[in-house]
Amino acid sequence: MTSGGTLRALVGNREFRGMWIGSTVSTVGDQLAAVALSLLVFERTQSAAWTALTWSLTLFPPLISGPLLGWVADRFPRRTVMVCCAWLQAALMALMAVPGMPLWIMIVLLVVVLMISSPFLAAQEASLPTVLSDERYDDGVALFGTSVDVAQMAGLAAAGFLVTGAGPNVALGINAVTFVWVAIVVQLSVKHRPAADPRGAHRDPEGPRGAFTLLVTEPRLRSLMGMRLLAGLAMVPEGLAVPLAAKLDAIWAVGLILAIEPAANVLGVAVLFRLVRDPAKRERLIGPLAILSLAPLVMFALNPNLTWTIVLLVIAGMAGAYHTPARSAWMRILPDAYRGRAYGIGRAALRSSQGGGMALAGVVAHSIGSVTATIAGAGGIGLLLATQATVAWRRARSRHDPEAVAI
Repeated sequence: MTSGGTLRALVGNREFRGMWIGSTVSTVGDQLAAVALSLLVFERTQSAAWTALTWSLTLFPPLISGPLLGWVADRFPRRTVMVCCAWLQAALMALMAVPGMPLWIMIVLLVVVLMISSPFLAAQEASLPTVLSDERYDDGVALFGTSVDVAQMAGLAAAGFLVTGAGPNVALGINAVTFVWVAIVVQLSVKHRPAADPRGAHRDPEGPRGAFTLLVTEPRLRSLMGMRLLAGLAMVPEGLAVPLAAKLDAIWAVGLILAIEPAANVLGVAVLFRLVRDPAKRERLIGPLAILSLAPLVMFALNPNLTWTIVLLVIAGMAGAYHTPARSAWMRILPDAYRGRAYGIGRAALRSSQGGGMALAGVVAHSIGSVTATIAGAGGIGLLLATQATVAWRRARSRHDPEAVAI
C-alpha cells in the first residue's frame, strides 16, 4: 500500500500512530465480542433466529447514532470525545463480561456500545486531516482502511478458537481491555485542540445551513457520495454468497466468496498507491475504478463456473480500492466545522446502501429464481449509475479547478 519511507513517516507521527494502533486493536476486540455474544445467545436460547438477530444488531445502531451523534465530534474537542467514548465503551463491555449477566441486558449494552462508537469514529476521522500533512493524508487514510480490513479478518479468524477455548465472557473482557487501551493511547498521543464548532454556530452567510445541506448541494461532495453508495450494488455477491455457492455446487466456497471482497480490496489499495503516487491522479481514477468495480458483475449473466466467479470477484474487489481516495477527497473538501456531522451522515448512508442492497438482492433473486441474473442486474444498474457519477465528479472538479482534470 505504501512505500517503506511513507510507512515510517506515518508511524513516526505520534498522533497518527496512537489512533492507528488503537483503532486496529479495538477492531480485533470488536470481532471477538461479536462472536462471543452470538455464541452466548445460541448457548442460552438454542435458537438460530435469535443468534442471527443478535448478529444483525451490530449493523443497525450506527444508522441511527451516526446522523444523531456526529455533531458531538464538532461541538467538543475531538481528543476528549474519543477518550470519553472509549472509557464508556470499556465500562459497558466490562459489564457484559460479568458471568451470568441476563441476555437482554447484554444486548441492550451492546446496542449502546455500538451507538457510542459513532461519535468516536467521527472524531477520529475528522482529526486525520489535522494530524497529517496534505502529502501524507491519503496514505494515512489508506493505511487506516486496510488495517481495519485486515484486523476484521484476523479478529474473526481468531475469535472462533479463543471464544470456544477460553469462553465468551473472557472474550468480552478482552474487548473491554482494548477500549481501555484505546482511551490511554489516544490521551497520551493525540494533542488537545479546541472544538471545531463549539456552539454549533458556524454559519457561512453564502453557504449551507447544515451538514446534510452541504452534502447534497456541493457538487463534488454529492458526486463522491454517489460513487461510494454504489457499494450497495457491488456487495450483492456477498449477500448472495450462500445461494451462489450452492448453484456452483461448491457450498464449501461460501467462506471464500465472503473473504474475496475485503482481501481483494486490500490488494487493490496496495497496487493503486504503489503505482499512482500523486493524489490528484488518484482522484482522476476514482470514476473509472468505480465503473470497473461493477463491470465484472455483468458477466454473471453468462453463468460463470467457480474459477471465473473468483476471477470476476477479485477484479471487482480490487477496483473497489477507489473508495480510499474517494473517502480522503471527500473529507478534504469538507470544512473542518462540518466534518464530524458529515461523517456520521455519510457512514449511516453507506451502511444503509450496503445492507439495503444485499436485502433487496435476496428478494429479487427469490422472485426471479436466478442468483446470477440478480448479480448481473445489479452490475448493469451499477454501471449506469457509476458512469453518471463519474461524469458529475469530473465536471464538478473541472468547475472548481480547471487544471484538476487535465490529463
